[in-house]
Amino acid sequence: MTADAKLCVSLICLYFFNVGPAPLKVNYSSPFANAVSLEILPSGDVLTKSIGSSILLTCKPSVTDAQLISKIQWLDPQGRVIEPLTLSVRPVGSVQGNSKPMMYTEMHQGNGLALFFNSLQEDQAGTYSCSAMYANTEPLTKNVTIETIIAITWDDAPPNQYPILGEDFPIKCKVRARPSPSVDWLYNGELITTNDHYVIETHSLKIKNVQESDDGIYTCRASVMTTGQLEERAIRVEVHVRPVIEGLESGVEIIEGENANIVCKATGKPPPKFTWVKSLEQRNLASADRFSVDEDTGILTITNANRDDAGEYQCTATNAAGTASDVILVAVVVKPKIMEFRNSTSVVEKSATLTCMAYGRPPPIVTFRKHTSDTPYVIAVQPNDDRITLANDRNDPSGETTAVLTIENLLRSDDGLYECIAQNKGGEAFKTGHLTVEFPPSFATMKNLTIWSWDQRPVNLTCIAESIPNATIRWQHNGFEIDNDPQITKIGNGPISTLTVLPLDKRYYSNYKCIASNIHGTRDYHIILREAYKPRELSKARIAAITATSVTFDLEPPVVQPGLPVRTITVQYRQTDHTWATAKNKTWAIDSPYILEGLTPETIYDFRFSARNDVGDGNWGNNLHESTPRRSFPNEPKILSKLSPGSDYEVSQYSNQFELRWLIPVDNGEPIDLYQIKYCPISRVRGTWQAESGSCIVEEVRSQIRSNYWLKNLKADTFYRVEVRAHNAIEYGPPGTAQFKTARGQETQVMQHEGALISSAAIIGIVIAVLFILIIVVDVICCCANKTGIIFYICERSRRKPVDEDDAKLGSLYGWRFPLPYCDQKMANVAGVTAIQDSDGGKNTIKLVKHTVIDEKEPLREEKKITPIIDSGLRRETSVNFNGKTSVSKTGFVGKDSAV
Repeated sequence: MTADAKLCVSLICLYFFNVGPAPLKVNYSSPFANAVSLEILPSGDVLTKSIGSSILLTCKPSVTDAQLISKIQWLDPQGRVIEPLTLSVRPVGSVQGNSKPMMYTEMHQGNGLALFFNSLQEDQAGTYSCSAMYANTEPLTKNVTIETIIAITWDDAPPNQYPILGEDFPIKCKVRARPSPSVDWLYNGELITTNDHYVIETHSLKIKNVQESDDGIYTCRASVMTTGQLEERAIRVEVHVRPVIEGLESGVEIIEGENANIVCKATGKPPPKFTWVKSLEQRNLASADRFSVDEDTGILTITNANRDDAGEYQCTATNAAGTASDVILVAVVVKPKIMEFRNSTSVVEKSATLTCMAYGRPPPIVTFRKHTSDTPYVIAVQPNDDRITLANDRNDPSGETTAVLTIENLLRSDDGLYECIAQNKGGEAFKTGHLTVEFPPSFATMKNLTIWSWDQRPVNLTCIAESIPNATIRWQHNGFEIDNDPQITKIGNGPISTLTVLPLDKRYYSNYKCIASNIHGTRDYHIILREAYKPRELSKARIAAITATSVTFDLEPPVVQPGLPVRTITVQYRQTDHTWATAKNKTWAIDSPYILEGLTPETIYDFRFSARNDVGDGNWGNNLHESTPRRSFPNEPKILSKLSPGSDYEVSQYSNQFELRWLIPVDNGEPIDLYQIKYCPISRVRGTWQAESGSCIVEEVRSQIRSNYWLKNLKADTFYRVEVRAHNAIEYGPPGTAQFKTARGQETQVMQHEGALISSAAIIGIVIAVLFILIIVVDVICCCANKTGIIFYICERSRRKPVDEDDAKLGSLYGWRFPLPYCDQKMANVAGVTAIQDSDGGKNTIKLVKHTVIDEKEPLREEKKITPIIDSGLRRETSVNFNGKTSVSKTGFVGKDSAV
């Protein structure tokens, strides 16, 4: 039994058990009227049902004996018998539940006949009859009318609808029902009525001039008053905006060989997608070589642009609301290329032109630059040189530019490399050419007119002739051509030529002429070969100042030949009682301080002088005889001050200290041992500096080589006078004085080191001592821990000595007095003697225990007590001699000043 059949049986059973049979209607026209009739369940003459609903009608005889009922059947409104559902009427291979007819009958128990509607259709409405035969003689009939209604059905009401901004738009909501439904609209929960913005139509809500504010949820509400049915449909309205392209330029330039991005921007809702096509080809560039399109951002990328990419491009923006397009003209900038730039040659004082041809789009601007200049020429006459003119001839259709640089009245300096520079929006191009300026020979680089020789030394006379083209050179000597002179050798014919002259006699010290020629002219140059001599005596030599140990000379070099200057001056000096063979020399460079030091006080000296040039040393002369004075106090120290222009005092950069610096003065025979520094606050009174009474401070600096000192704890913004005097074993010398002023405000004191805290030798000694101690500590650790190291080696060596040696037999006496904590007991047992500390009547003693091996099991034992030595001014030293049988101890007292 199918599921529908089971459902029908269940409903029939439920009816009979719970409701019970309907009362019989009496048919007074039949003798059986009071007992026989047909009943249709559910009861009622008219049944109203919805389209698409499933219906079960049951025709049931109301008789005493159901066996008397026969030929029960259902008739449709056209009087046709409705066929029962049997297996034979089902399509072969049909699936249960999907093959039942829209209307069929089934027999139930008790001769009841059920009429099934699977899905009630509108054309199935009408009056249905149930008929039967009672006792094969009495026909029975019962009618029921089925009326169909249509439930609310949404025929055309999309849940998402998209009006376009600025246009009228009907929000669709087509609803169907029977009876006819009524429809109203709500927006955001509020009822909409027809007004200037909204018009409620039969199947839609029309929005006039849609705005973005019309976005939202609209509710289409349908109701059938007669059935009480109410349905709502929520419709989301999103206003779309047509794309509008904005900001697209009318033209853009891209550079050949480079990558370029062309941006197309558009507004719209939803955000539009972009496409690009080249107008001439109508080709979608998204799939073209070297092109790429970002459909979301609208960027068109051109890779490695070439000149064929120039043209009109169309950008199209598309969204659900529509399409917008715009065009842009793309121009390809072709980088400049120099097609021709030739070298040029002209003659000095003539004119020359340099021509450079370049190509590019747009046609480039072409300039020139001389390699020796950083600035290119300007187009037109040059403002700083009216001889030079630059012109450009640009041809737009061909993209070519011809530049001409014209130079009038050529100079030699115009010769050289020139750079042609072509520029446009795409970049720059460079090419180098040369302008050659030819000129007659010139000796501009020749500087020496006079060449010197002496003692028949060979010399080179070199002639350099500058010219274009190169010149040839010939030589003349005293107006005659040089020909086959064995003392003169010619090397080179130009542009460089050298004469090697061996001046054996006076004839060669004369005039030589270098003659250079080329196609533009001839020039000559004179070179004089002269004989050189050693310098004569000094023009002036006197003693300017003398001290006990030094002398300062006032020297003037002798008059010499031009071109042979005096290089040095040498003084030779001796004590009067000595010979010149033992004399000493000192040499000075010209114009240096002529100071001689290291003399002996109260000694008579002889001085003589000699000048030196390239030829050699002159003769000694200008003899002086002078005695050095006796030893005396040092000279005045010269204070070094940084005076401002027009000021007589120095300004310190600190408010509470000042660095005083001076030159070490001459000590006049006795070394300087200290400096006395005196400084006082001063003030200007009537144009002079005066010190404040009782305010001076005196400090001493003990040093021979000290030349600076920091004055500390000074007053801020105060003038001071400072004096420095040098002192030696005789007395103080005269002071050097200076004034200074401290700065304003508070300054952090700079800590300055007054002198050496410790000498270099002491530092080296400390370092060596520390290293030695570290070595000993490491060796002790190695001896005790690992039985290695120098100490362990010494101990092992001493233990391996023969037992008949006195020191080995006795052991180390010093080891008793100064026990080594890092040596073990084996050292004391080396010679068969053991040192044992003992207590004897409150006295500390050391026992010497001798072991004599007679029997390995029972050695003899001898003991000797030694009182420890206590150091108290006198030291008692004990020595022990051991000869293998007896030991002899000797004790002596050694005082602190003892020679022992």
